[in-house]
Amino acid sequence: MVMSARQFYSGNDGSTDWVRESEFFAKLKMRNGTFKLTQPSRFRELETAFRPLLSQRATQLREVLDVGVSTGVTTVELLRYLEACGANPKITATDLFIDAHIVEVAPGVRVLADPEGWPLQYDVAGLAIRPWIRRLDYVSLAFIPRHLAKSMLQPRLRALIRSGRSEPVQMITRSLSRDDSIAFVEDDIMRRSPDFAGRFDLVRAANILNRSYFSAAQIRSAVSNIRSYLSGAGSLLIVTRTNEKGENGGTLFEVGAGGTFTVLMRVGSGSEVEDLILGCPAP
Repeated sequence: MVMSARQFYSGNDGSTDWVRESEFFAKLKMRNGTFKLTQPSRFRELETAFRPLLSQRATQLREVLDVGVSTGVTTVELLRYLEACGANPKITATDLFIDAHIVEVAPGVRVLADPEGWPLQYDVAGLAIRPWIRRLDYVSLAFIPRHLAKSMLQPRLRALIRSGRSEPVQMITRSLSRDDSIAFVEDDIMRRSPDFAGRFDLVRAANILNRSYFSAAQIRSAVSNIRSYLSGAGSLLIVTRTNEKGENGGTLFEVGAGGTFTVLMRVGSGSEVEDLILGCPAP
């Protein structure tokens, strides 16, 4: 049985059950139709391949940006990996959806919602119920009460959240420790963030810059934003994707003196958007 948000966020034993945590997040459907799907140890072969180069440059990897991190499980692994390479980085981890709220709408009835009041999970007396509609619901007509509940609840949830009558939480892994040098920030890679300009020595974009999500024009825009976040010549960009078979293809890029990207190393077939990255004009 999937945990309710109250059960998940009230856990205080400091332990993490990877299976239950992944199951909890995988049932949360975001406002844009995506799910919080992530698994630990997804990029092990990439880490092995890139280790010699990153170890050589460990002292320059002070500020790192991890883009599209979902729950942050692999960001925690990235920190441990870079530390094993000899670096001592601070990581900024971004995702479009990080912040959420637990809102009590009636005695024994709570809703996990995003800041706009979009329901992510209903909790009725400790029983977790999904608010999103699946295909079978159209056959069984279960879509009707789910649609009505969402339409009626969202304005109320948004009002309660904005008035401070909710419990703020973050949709991130519980595997973080207090001394982890990771800051989670909501951010849209398609919108340039002035706060990130020229800050980062390494950016990782894992399972986000791919043609099934975005058009070529959108990917070029994202790459342009990422390059503006990099600290200059010698800074690094890792772009990877996991295919349907669980195999990773990725490319390690370096920013040259002229501001364009060059390839340092490929794993598997490399990044599927490598041509768009290499074709990004100099700033």
